[in-house]
Amino acid sequence: MTFLPNYFLVLCGWVFLAGVPLNSYVLLITSCHVERTASTVWFLNRAVSDLIFTVCIPLRLTFIFFLQVDWARRLSSTITSLHMFSSAFLLMAISIHRCFLAARPEWAQKRCTPCLACWVALGTWALSAGFSLRCDDLWESLLPPPSTSMNFQVDPERAKTAVTIQFLAGFLVPLALSLIPTFCVIHTARLGRNRLIQATQPLKILLGLIPTFFVCWLPYHVFYFLQLSATHSWTLLEIESSFACILSYVNSCLNPFFYLTMEEEFLRYWQRARNRHTTNHPGLEPAN
Repeated sequence: MTFLPNYFLVLCGWVFLAGVPLNSYVLLITSCHVERTASTVWFLNRAVSDLIFTVCIPLRLTFIFFLQVDWARRLSSTITSLHMFSSAFLLMAISIHRCFLAARPEWAQKRCTPCLACWVALGTWALSAGFSLRCDDLWESLLPPPSTSMNFQVDPERAKTAVTIQFLAGFLVPLALSLIPTFCVIHTARLGRNRLIQATQPLKILLGLIPTFFVCWLPYHVFYFLQLSATHSWTLLEIESSFACILSYVNSCLNPFFYLTMEEEFLRYWQRARNRHTTNHPGLEPAN
């Protein structure tokens, strides 16, 4: 498929041009304008992870198409794994926090402080780094020969173990631990009208973030298992790896839209900004 490199380059270019400004904008608003809460701490850390991931797109393109060197391949693979694990773990934290907000709002607002959220976020980064160091050579070492250098060979048994750990810790377990609190939020929303507003607002962001993350990262894990089975042709594997890579980058571009359009803190920021603009507008009288 001779069109594949050009197709891959164009899509990566669009994702880079969209993802870097969007995630930078989320970081700017979260750091300077939005009230600091436990929720904003989660979104700030996820935006940092998405920004690092999208900023490193040129690194991946450079070593795949131009400079096929092992250090660039390892660095890109480590960043990919770090982003995947950190995003999954932070998504679990968001789901559990929103479950507490829906079921026990007073207790959650008192106990789930921004300071506690910062410590939990630091723990997720440390845990993600530990898992990433075990998978620092997997992604590119399993790519088809035309897309990578032949100077590095990965041990098959080590690859199988790392792929299994990566699938369980970076996909299956986070999926379960994200869906269970979401179902609890849905159950809370059905308890009565007095809790309906408190429960449905956290549910909106979860219904946007959870399906998007796991749908976009599912081909990543499927590609690994197909590569280990060695039953596909190199051309087909090249297409599959490119598709999985693009989807993982697309997820980093979609997250800012969910933050800005569904999250309460960001919506309150937009409301305050609009009210200031309306109040300062000449010719308008203040509302009663």
